[in-house]
Amino acid sequence: MIEFITKYFNFISYGFELLTAIIGLLVIKRHKQSATKCFIYFLFYIVFVECIGVSFIYFRDLGFIQFLRQYGLRSNNWFNAFWMFGSILFILKYYHLLLETKLYKTIIKYTALVFTIIFVLHVIFNFELFLKAHPPIYFILDASVVCICVALYLLELLKSNAVLNMFTSFGLYASSGLFVWWLVITPIIFYDQYNTTADWDFANLKRRVFLFANIFMYTCFAIGLIISKPHLKND
Repeated sequence: MIEFITKYFNFISYGFELLTAIIGLLVIKRHKQSATKCFIYFLFYIVFVECIGVSFIYFRDLGFIQFLRQYGLRSNNWFNAFWMFGSILFILKYYHLLLETKLYKTIIKYTALVFTIIFVLHVIFNFELFLKAHPPIYFILDASVVCICVALYLLELLKSNAVLNMFTSFGLYASSGLFVWWLVITPIIFYDQYNTTADWDFANLKRRVFLFANIFMYTCFAIGLIISKPHLKND
């Protein structure tokens, strides 16, 4: 069982991503006036970018993929970093719509600005590294942003009457999934230098941790989408 999970962890993760996006599609009408609609678009975005990533791995003979590889895009490192940038922007947008406190909304805006500036400047001045490696700074930035967003949401939740109905709020499930995923994944990245064919034990351990973190996160999203009830201004 463990060997099967380790060997096909990518496809299992893709399956959970696709299933969650399908659930989002089925319930999007219910949340069309709420912040959850933005999060459902985020799930569609994940499926879209994963399809592109899969193309670089399994469809290398395609003319378009070969064209990109000729210009130095020979690994998925650049794509993963760009995927993380787009995902964080979606998350920031979601929490900006979700939160009602003006101060918290302002903090989200400035967080998005600082995050974008740091990311773009790092790519500009380290372009070769961006194409070939996966610097920990991207994970640190993303994890910091997610922690800020989740903290602001929980603070607002605890100060409002919405805490009485928090288990029907999609924001709680989204925040739980995102926070736990980044909490589990970020420490592993600091040991990414061991993720080579010379150390299959660590490489396989990393795959399993990523897989179970993905399963937990997308399960939280799926459950939240199914049982949550849209509220007047947020979820």
